[in-house]
Amino acid sequence: MTLAFFESEITRLIGLYTAIERASDDMLSAALQSDWDAVNAVQAQCALLIEQVRRLNARVVLSRKDQSAKMKLMRQIVQNEAHVRRLAYPWTERFDTVMSGGAPSTGESQRAA
Repeated sequence: MTLAFFESEITRLIGLYTAIERASDDMLSAALQSDWDAVNAVQAQCALLIEQVRRLNARVVLSRKDQSAKMKLMRQIVQNEAHVRRLAYPWTERFDTVMSGGAPSTGESQRAA
């Protein structure tokens, strides 16, 4: 395999991460509009992209610069996904607060008194 082949594989891998990041933006936009059908459709597209990433990741070694680009994209993907999750399951935030010993933010502590 040639250097050009490996460089094209790296470019393809970073492109897949970029596509997933864009899809996560689309998913967040749909979630902000409560368009859960669109969220599910984009999620299905992401699953296909992620499968491609898994296969390609096993064959590609990234430079420090490419690794940094990948991590930046992954951080944004994770942030978007967390925001979508908070919108889809708002009760989890209250549950986490209660489980960590904090007071619920919905006025539940006032009702208990």
